[in-house]
Amino acid sequence: MIILNIEGRVKEKKRLTQFADDVIHHLMPRIRRDVTVDINVVTHCDGGHLGLCWGDKKIAEIEICRKHGKRQLPAHEIALNLAHELVHAKQFIRGDLHPSTETWCRQDHSQTPYRKKPWEVEAYDLEEELLEMFW
Repeated sequence: MIILNIEGRVKEKKRLTQFADDVIHHLMPRIRRDVTVDINVVTHCDGGHLGLCWGDKKIAEIEICRKHGKRQLPAHEIALNLAHELVHAKQFIRGDLHPSTETWCRQDHSQTPYRKKPWEVEAYDLEEELLEMFW
């Protein structure tokens, strides 16, 4: 069973919660063990990122920002960033992405450029599709 928690202030929180639930169940429809996905909506993420995700096979923690610089992000943009991070959550929970190294499916990608890392390629490929399907 997937346990989803969303904390923080955000417009359309109920819609965003339903979106996250729909996306995570779409990405992992057959999961039978208990996993937790904690989402924290914050004003700004570290390093100017739009979102961050870390985790392991039992839990994924996501941080999504409401603002980028001084610009307030609209709800659909927050949802897009959340979709991207939920793909990473799936990668951690399934064990494809190792939590402390740049290892994908047991292959080292520490020298691979950011946009070509397999986990980023998958997340960027799916984010728009997930937004269109569930937002």
